[in-house]
Amino acid sequence: MNWSIAKKLSGGALTLIGLAVVVDIMIAVFIGRGAMAAESAGCYLTDAMVVGFHCQGFWASDIVSAWLNLPTWAIYGLIFAPYSFKAALLAVLVWLPVAVFIVASRKVAQHA
Repeated sequence: MNWSIAKKLSGGALTLIGLAVVVDIMIAVFIGRGAMAAESAGCYLTDAMVVGFHCQGFWASDIVSAWLNLPTWAIYGLIFAPYSFKAALLAVLVWLPVAVFIVASRKVAQHA
C-alpha cells in the first residue's frame, strides 16, 4: 500500500471534518436553532432529540447537511454503537480517516 497517498487522502478527509466543525460553530453562533420558513434557503441547528444540522432550499442541501453532521455523527456513533449496528458502522466510517492518518503517518516516518 502506498502510505504517502493514504496519508494525504485521510488528511484531506480530516480537513473536511475540521472545516465542518468550524462551519457548525458559525451556524450555531450566528444563525441559531429552529426551523426556517419553507421558502427560505440555508442551514440551521436542530435540537429535537439530539443536536444536528439541517439545510434546505438549494440543490445540494442533503449533501451539505450530511457534511455538517459528520462531527456530530463521530460523537453519537460512539455513544449509540452498542445499541445499533447502523450506529456502529457509522462510527467506524467516521473515525476511519483518523486511524488511517495515524497509521500512514507512522509508516511514512519509518520509511523516511
